[in-house]
Amino acid sequence: MFTVGVRSFCSRLFRVANRCFVPPFLLLGGLIALAGAPLRAQTTPYPSEYQLRERTSSGGETLKHVVYVPRNVEPGRKYPLVIYLHGRCDECTTNERILKESGLQWWHDYDRDVQKEPTFLLAPVGGTGGWSSLARSRAVFEIMDGLLDEFPIDRQRIYLMGFSMGGMGIWNYLQQRPGFFAAANPQGGPALELDPELVKNTPIWATIGIDDDPQRLELLESNVARVHLANGDPSGAATWDTGVNPRLTIFADTGHGGAQDKTQQIPGLREWFYAQSTNGHIPPNVRFVRPLPLDQEYTSPVAALVSAAVPNGTIDRVEFCVGDKVLFVAHQEPFEYTFIDLAPGVHTLAARAVESSGKSSRAEVTIRVGARSK
Repeated sequence: MFTVGVRSFCSRLFRVANRCFVPPFLLLGGLIALAGAPLRAQTTPYPSEYQLRERTSSGGETLKHVVYVPRNVEPGRKYPLVIYLHGRCDECTTNERILKESGLQWWHDYDRDVQKEPTFLLAPVGGTGGWSSLARSRAVFEIMDGLLDEFPIDRQRIYLMGFSMGGMGIWNYLQQRPGFFAAANPQGGPALELDPELVKNTPIWATIGIDDDPQRLELLESNVARVHLANGDPSGAATWDTGVNPRLTIFADTGHGGAQDKTQQIPGLREWFYAQSTNGHIPPNVRFVRPLPLDQEYTSPVAALVSAAVPNGTIDRVEFCVGDKVLFVAHQEPFEYTFIDLAPGVHTLAARAVESSGKSSRAEVTIRVGARSK
């Protein structure tokens, strides 16, 4: 079932008034009274761009869901779609309850209802039933495919975000449709079953709190380590920015539920999503082979060696940086550079790998430099 927006309601009311010869001042007075009624105002605690829907899949699974249709869509253009999968929730059985999920409304800055880039949103209502059963996933995919036919959605920019049970669903959906989704953010939800080869080329940014359930944390780290290995990185579930897919952020002093809020506070997360697309080119995997972020001290000059590779293209260049300042550009292997004149203290070194189409990944390593021995 669809909601009737305020603008649509007003236009219908004016048409009725015209047909019934209602004086305009009476119509205006009625609208003012309606707008001032506190009970009526409380019935729409969400932006009018939301539509409340229900659909029964070909397998007989009926799912309520909410759809956000951005208001500033231009003819002839296509826009991203985000699918948000909520966590296990006894109360999450209505469209109205799902509208309270911050992981969905984060995409338009909550009550501000502002998007830097118009983005369609979809959040199905799942209660506690999980997302990974064949019946449930079929229902979600059919809703999603229906939106692709209905709206001007860019099929190369379909993103997944979800928490806990929703995070687990994300890993499942990435494996059911490998290469279909452009990026994913599973929060506090590991994969129970994982084939790294099916997900290794989809940009993933996994997040979790350090105080989450130890078994959940351990399993997610194992997921990340296995995909890292499939992408040529044997260093395990490294939490520094290795530039190898997937990324992993573990929040300090954070439990299970807190990972949602902390994820939304990650600088540049939306921009990271929007930069991803399934246009046939995959972001490179880049990491420092040396130096490594160990407790040991290094002495300047510091020799750096970077590994950079892309599965379906070539590396055009690797830029060696301190902060955003590019110090050296290497165009062929081995990708090496010696950082000189590093003063004693802590330094963050960076390497940005760019593949032939322009897609890039950045790796960082923070090291401690000691004083030169005399």
